[in-house]
Amino acid sequence: MAHIEATFFDTRFDDETFRPQMVEALTQAVVSVLGENAGNDTTVILHGVAPSRWGYGGKLLG
Repeated sequence: MAHIEATFFDTRFDDETFRPQMVEALTQAVVSVLGENAGNDTTVILHGVAPSRWGYGGKLLG
């Protein structure tokens, strides 16, 4: 069983197609490595974080 958690800027979720496309893409990545049966047992959790709460290189991005 694969469990994937991925974090994105919360503004990505404004596009209604983002969530299903990302879940499918991440699941297919697991399938490409572990085989077709692994896709049925893959869990994906998508997190959204405001840019004002995301730091990179010692600075906040938003």
